[in-house]
Amino acid sequence: MKKILLMAAILILVPATALAQTPCGTRIDILSHLRAKFKEIPTAVSITNTGILIELFESNKTTGWTIVTTYPSTQMSCVVFAGNHWKKLNTDWIPFNERNL
Repeated sequence: MKKILLMAAILILVPATALAQTPCGTRIDILSHLRAKFKEIPTAVSITNTGILIELFESNKTTGWTIVTTYPSTQMSCVVFAGNHWKKLNTDWIPFNERNL
């Protein structure tokens, strides 16, 4: 029984810890930080089926990239992924009739 309670406590605490470490703030603050510190600018954008704004930021000076989500209900933006060595795929190899699927 103690093992089950311990496992339940871990399952409850791990997601809370992970969320606490996610950098969030106003969209303006997040964008300003990405531009000033990492020289990243938005290069792609999309909206999910639930209305969440997803943005990809890339740097022209480095291979750094960041993915940010903005939630319309709270107007808060969060950095969800970041890394280096983002590469755009060359799509020339895809047959023309399959590019616009």
